[in-house]
Amino acid sequence: MAISERTRKIIYGAIFVLAVIAIAYLLYVVFIRTPAQDPSGNVNGVTPSTSGLPNVNQTTNRNQNTNGSVQPTATPGIPGVDTTASGGPTKTRILTPDTSAQDPALKQDDVLHYYNTTDGRFYTVNANGENTQFSDAQFYNVEKATWSKKTEEAILEFPDGANIYYDFTTGKQVTLPKEFEEFDFSPTSKQIAFKYMHQDPERRVLAVSSPDGASARTLEALGDHADSVKVEWSPAGTAAATFWKFSDFSSQEVGFIGLNDENFKGISVNGMGLRTQYSPTGQQLLYSTYSQATGYKPELNIVDANGQDIGKNLKALTLNTFADKCAFSGTGTILYCGVPADPKYGFGLEPGILEGVPDDIYRIDLTTGLKKKIAVPVNEQGDPAYAVDTLFVSSDEKHLFFRDTTTGQLIKIDL
Repeated sequence: MAISERTRKIIYGAIFVLAVIAIAYLLYVVFIRTPAQDPSGNVNGVTPSTSGLPNVNQTTNRNQNTNGSVQPTATPGIPGVDTTASGGPTKTRILTPDTSAQDPALKQDDVLHYYNTTDGRFYTVNANGENTQFSDAQFYNVEKATWSKKTEEAILEFPDGANIYYDFTTGKQVTLPKEFEEFDFSPTSKQIAFKYMHQDPERRVLAVSSPDGASARTLEALGDHADSVKVEWSPAGTAAATFWKFSDFSSQEVGFIGLNDENFKGISVNGMGLRTQYSPTGQQLLYSTYSQATGYKPELNIVDANGQDIGKNLKALTLNTFADKCAFSGTGTILYCGVPADPKYGFGLEPGILEGVPDDIYRIDLTTGLKKKIAVPVNEQGDPAYAVDTLFVSSDEKHLFFRDTTTGQLIKIDL
């Protein structure tokens, strides 16, 4: 049956009305009911990272409560990464993003001092990452800076053998003889110990003086054995250096050089490759050695190291790392260490084989012997990427600071 012209117009009109209604509904859904996003894909001002993971360094959003007060919300983080050390992947903060921080030292008020290799100046940085130029003094190509314990003084060593004593408070500067090597300040910072390395081995000695080199006196002849002496002033103030000699192929005798010809007892240690570090009071000595029995991986031990107790209470800490990758808490009862995640066979003999191997952070209670992995420091992508060169603990034990072996940057993790 043929459709009349009038019926056809009615059908077309109905289709048009339905189409208008459908379009109106779509417009409502898209522009009214669904919250609009800005062109960058941000929702509520939060920018997604290019990797698809939230940016670790995003600024905390602030939401307003019904009472009108402004409250911070949690900062988004990488899934599976803790903001404080809890045993797994742990968020870090780079305190010196623009420079390699050479020879850092933790001073009072948990401020780190360091030498900036780029501009030849000294800076401080706090736990908030605030870097401040410490002095107008400028020294290019400093090879090593040895900081005093109590004052703002340092001994600066240069590649050509030159040495400078500098007082950052007064600006006093004194050039020390090139024969002076391997410095350390006394616990009071009123003296320095050093090796006097004359061309004639018979005139080489361990000596002490005031920091500017005045009033020097000899403690011990070194002869051809200077390499077996470490200038390391005991925090107890009783010894200015340690020395070692092999008892046999697999063990060494460690001795202490006092200030007044004292005849201290020695400590017998197994293995070779000795590295040491005193506890804050000087009552104990942390050391690491390696041997065939350890797979030539350094192992940590701690032993009494002062007075009549020298050599007593030896404890094996059963961690494969170097003693100088550790730091004591202020009380000396807790030890924190950077430990290679993959302790390769023989890395005591050749530390370079650990290149690219990140460190885990361990906490050891020296009273109970309890040992625990507390952190795997990660970068902004959530990857373990750091190896400890030097480690520091804040006075309140809320932060760890360390210098990264690869970049030289100072890194912080929260405890």
